[in-house]
Amino acid sequence: MAGLFGRSSKSPQDGLPLTEDAVAQARELVRRGKQIHAIKVLREGTGMGLSEAKLIADALREGRHVSDSHAPGMSLADRVRRLRGEDRIADAVRLVATETGMTETEAALFIEHLS
Repeated sequence: MAGLFGRSSKSPQDGLPLTEDAVAQARELVRRGKQIHAIKVLREGTGMGLSEAKLIADALREGRHVSDSHAPGMSLADRVRRLRGEDRIADAVRLVATETGMTETEAALFIEHLS
């Protein structure tokens, strides 16, 4: 039944690494204006969730760097710590806001207090 709604049949534990090939395919689809197809490629290639795949596709559309900080299986806190360590606070704020529904102000406070 999950297939009816376009969800990946893989559980989060089965997540595969975000490969350069998947990123390249998604980047080309985004370049051609096929954002939804790019999200589908990312989800099918890694087993990641919809919001995370959308976040990556959005980053590609905006020309931002996509790294393994988007790796499936990493907790939100770990991904935020990695982005913060790379001095990518704005990306970390967007990640938290997108995945939690927090406002950007709340997300920034969350990141500030994350050890």
